[in-house]
Amino acid sequence: MSDDLYDLDGLAASLGATLAALLAESGTPATDLPPVELALPARPEHGDLTTNAAMVTAKRAGRPPRELAEALGERWMAGPGAALCERVEVAGPGFLNLFLNDVWYRGALASMLEAGADYGRGSLPETRRLKVNVEFVSVNPTGPLHVGHARYASYGDALCRIFAFVGHDVTREFYVNDYGTQMARLGEALAARYGQRMGLDTPVPEGGYQGEYVLDLADALIAEVGDRYKEAVVAAAPDMEALPAEVVNELKVWGRDAILPQFKATLARLRVPFDVWTPESTLFVGEGEHRGYGGEVGKALSDLDREGLLYDEGGAVWLKTTQYGDDKDRVLIRSSGEHTYFLSDIAYHRDKMDRGFAHMIDIWGADHHGYVPRMKAAFTALPPHEPDRLELIIGQMVSLLESGEARRMSKRRGDIVTVDDLIDAIGVDAARFLLVGRSHDTTLELDIDLAVQQSSNNPVYYVQYAHARICSILRNLEESGVRPAPEAGPAGEALPAVSVGAHERALLRALARFPDVLVSTADQRTPNRLHAYLGELAAEFHVFYRNCRVLTDDAGVTAFRAALCAVTRGTLASGLRLLGVSAPESM
Repeated sequence: MSDDLYDLDGLAASLGATLAALLAESGTPATDLPPVELALPARPEHGDLTTNAAMVTAKRAGRPPRELAEALGERWMAGPGAALCERVEVAGPGFLNLFLNDVWYRGALASMLEAGADYGRGSLPETRRLKVNVEFVSVNPTGPLHVGHARYASYGDALCRIFAFVGHDVTREFYVNDYGTQMARLGEALAARYGQRMGLDTPVPEGGYQGEYVLDLADALIAEVGDRYKEAVVAAAPDMEALPAEVVNELKVWGRDAILPQFKATLARLRVPFDVWTPESTLFVGEGEHRGYGGEVGKALSDLDREGLLYDEGGAVWLKTTQYGDDKDRVLIRSSGEHTYFLSDIAYHRDKMDRGFAHMIDIWGADHHGYVPRMKAAFTALPPHEPDRLELIIGQMVSLLESGEARRMSKRRGDIVTVDDLIDAIGVDAARFLLVGRSHDTTLELDIDLAVQQSSNNPVYYVQYAHARICSILRNLEESGVRPAPEAGPAGEALPAVSVGAHERALLRALARFPDVLVSTADQRTPNRLHAYLGELAAEFHVFYRNCRVLTDDAGVTAFRAALCAVTRGTLASGLRLLGVSAPESM
């Protein structure tokens, strides 16, 4: 927690230290006290900030909450609070309301100015910072990314940006599901389209991928290999499920290698980078053979066998997941000798543990909800048996509204709206901002018509317009000879000692919340909190601007308000950047 009295964490820490001292004097152990929390009062007449610290510790102290709140306020005002606070009041059942003075507000602004673009950075205490792996999107390379993937990509990327900004060491990972049934269906669909381009009667098998994009892939395949596969396709026609396994395998690998660059290009357009791309197929390669499997898969099977958690029944190999809360044991190796997806996933998470991640987050789609208990059970079964290191986040679906009507999508049928379609229609900024506008665990309707509106009804336009307006104000000030962001020392030494009005105070209180919003956003995995905060900050700035002229006849007031504008501009830009959205200087 910060020890800077000119930010909210520092104020809270100061009150907490005072409360601990009070308790210690009365013989009450002051260890493991809950941290003091500061909030904005519901009504302005109740002060600038309020805390319920006395109420949550009164039982431990053995004192009535109001009495403890009065003692806390009196002691704090006799110490560090004297220079920062006009007065304190006890309200209701034991709230302590703080009425901060102009010195605190000028000091808060000075502290923000000094931090510059790093305001809010590193706000997570060092003791809580972790080496974190976040795996998201991770879709089978069987077709274009659609708007559902855009939501998970926007959410996961925003979470990673915020994690890194507050202090975590973050690795972004894409798990390439290039093994199994879906990839085989891609190979068969590609063979069918390849045959059609050759003039053959080769319909796409039922349940295969029907989209036009497979025709495009077939054209690229023909351009690269010519009639290499024509003989095999003719021999199997019209049933592409009758193709030799080696041909299907070659085609699915070719299809994967053609689609993955498209994924990367689309994700780059969406401003979503990845540090690591891990193909499922690589988990089976390498030393450590056990039960006929090598690589990470073999190592995982060996670990589980040593724990006595595998058994053979009906020719299959089973994992005792019921010992770890699953509703039934699960098959890892089928009686046919084929592995299950579950085995690959276990090996993949074992590999991530080997890479030294203290915490692993997987962001999955809504259709994976039933898979969570199974995966948690398997992860718990793996040595060193630390289930809390794995966090599984389930996202919900996104639907598009266009002219008031919903668009339906199906990758198999080819009736999809791709991420590229979405970007072409509304732009990256609107897509990124709107896709994190609601909690990930609720469904989201994205209104295409609203996304392109240039009005205050459009959330991204509203926030970006506030940033652009401030840029215009600061440009005008510079033309008038006013330096928008003067150097400021501790407690606002270089800021003019002006009176701080109600609207300036309200805007500064909103700005002071930024570090705490970032930490709570990271802790709760909720980028929508930052999204909401940016809207609130933009609204607070617009109120300030309507009521407070920046360029005035008073040089001190002008300098103070120019500095306030500069900090607001920087905070809006930082927040937008953390959501993957640009901060335009003009609109």
